[in-house]
Amino acid sequence: MVRAARLLDVIEGTMLKDVDVAVRGDVIAEIGPGLRGDEVIDLGDRTLLPGFLDVHMHLTGLRSYAEERQLPDREILAVRAAQDCRALLSAGFTTVRDCGSAIALNLRGLVADGTIPGPRIYAAGPAICQTGGHADAHHLPLAVARAQPDSLIADGPWACRQAVREAIRAGADFIKICTTGGVSSERDHPNDAHFTPEEIAAIVEEAHRLGRRVASHAQGRAGVLAAVRAGVDSIEHGYYLDEECVAEMAARGTFYVPTFDLRTFFQRTIEGGHGLPEWRTRKQREAIAAMGRSLLLAHEAGVLIATGSDYYGPPLRAHGANADEPIALARGGLPPIEALRALTVNAATVLGVEDRAGSLAPGRWADLVAVDGDPLADIESLRAVAFVMKAGQEHPPCSPAWRSPDQGSDAAAVS
Repeated sequence: MVRAARLLDVIEGTMLKDVDVAVRGDVIAEIGPGLRGDEVIDLGDRTLLPGFLDVHMHLTGLRSYAEERQLPDREILAVRAAQDCRALLSAGFTTVRDCGSAIALNLRGLVADGTIPGPRIYAAGPAICQTGGHADAHHLPLAVARAQPDSLIADGPWACRQAVREAIRAGADFIKICTTGGVSSERDHPNDAHFTPEEIAAIVEEAHRLGRRVASHAQGRAGVLAAVRAGVDSIEHGYYLDEECVAEMAARGTFYVPTFDLRTFFQRTIEGGHGLPEWRTRKQREAIAAMGRSLLLAHEAGVLIATGSDYYGPPLRAHGANADEPIALARGGLPPIEALRALTVNAATVLGVEDRAGSLAPGRWADLVAVDGDPLADIESLRAVAFVMKAGQEHPPCSPAWRSPDQGSDAAAVS
């Protein structure tokens, strides 16, 4: 049994006082005051929350922009990604959605069978893009790019259907596609619309027929609208939304994962250099100017917003600091309770596991996090994780001192 001074009910938005959580096996058995148990974990003056979720991140093991443009040894990348899994769990992230990494498909099983500690992983495997699209490695010869395991390049509706089938054959829990260019891809722009409406429709129809949701990397207006109208389940990034975009998203129930803390990463790398080329820093400046408006438009329209850090690896975007995303959402204008819902129940809804994760109730997974302080009053207390339980098993929390936003001299992130 776990006891704490406070428990946040993220559904109702209320803080309960002096509540006990009884755990049986890997699920919550009962919640209430004065419960009895053979073993009591008394957390004192702390706040209990559901385990955190990050529904847009990458377990690639990359550690620099230079590595991003090379072909690093994949065994080394896998070891680093396993370290990132440990850091995520220690920071309170009990469930994550990897939006494009072949390594994550294997890490998922290693975490599930207890070989390595880490969060529950939902993996897309390779991202699907058009030739010359965002997930295509523009700097490599086409034949080499097509052979890379983190993307599937497809052109035409039937090739797009085949790519969906290949991703599912590889073990994809959901399908990740790219319907616009991106900040980090060299020969396109976030406002470029990728895939034809027929191609997107083929991907969505095939994925849904096979029981998989579809997440679309979509930054510019045209690619967002094309994806939403084709029936994708979530828009990732959405930097350049307008009133029409958010109205369509709200009407169709399309989720929004704004990866909002990338603004901080963009600003740091612009100011610090970090070896990024001019074309990339230019696109970062443009995105920074647009992202705040898009977030507020989506919130005001009633679009469900979930946290996705787009973290990729240290030094500037180290896994373990992923709670910076809900903090950034609150700084960007979301009420603290909405930022906390984005981190928990909304993120679970994006995954389709809201009946098992994202809130504390009997029958849910026993994923619990305790933080020092009250996150409704000070959302930055999400960084002060003092206790982590995943599926009824306690794991050591991280020390807030281990991470620094200014560490290192290079950067790796996808956007």
